[in-house]
Amino acid sequence: DALNAHLRPLPVAVLRAEEAAPDFHARFDAVRRVYLYRIINRRAPLALEAGKAWRVPRELDIDAMNTAARRLVGHHDFTTFRDSKCQAASPMKTLDKCEVSWGSDADSPRINIVCEARNFLHRQVRSMVGTLVEVGLGKMSADDVAAALAAKDRARCGPVAPPDGLYLMRVDY
Repeated sequence: DALNAHLRPLPVAVLRAEEAAPDFHARFDAVRRVYLYRIINRRAPLALEAGKAWRVPRELDIDAMNTAARRLVGHHDFTTFRDSKCQAASPMKTLDKCEVSWGSDADSPRINIVCEARNFLHRQVRSMVGTLVEVGLGKMSADDVAAALAAKDRARCGPVAPPDGLYLMRVDY
């Protein structure tokens, strides 16, 4: 309660706390991070989810998006999806999972993109999501995504998805 009192009115709450080792580092000791990116695929504007998801008004082909997402999984040089202000020592990262799926059911306009890795480059997830949306719109193919990744050229990346919709879901230590 004492910690949560200091967090008001922010939309965050402490549910559990544990004592950590003196040399613990929240960023560098993580072994896995799981991000969720939420897209609402409909023409109507967002109401309750405004600021909490990216509304894409044109129909997306999530099967094509998922095929392209699988091309990103593995150990690669992610320079194409690296922000120009990224301070990581190396663009070499291992993406363990990148999956595109419908929300609760196939009739839902919600699309979830889940990415898992030990660590990510600055704006890597949003860059990958923006590129996957280009695939969903038919502007790029899975082969185009693979070629963009291999090119190690930021100009080959799709647009960076907005921050609305990006959630850090879990960090494993």
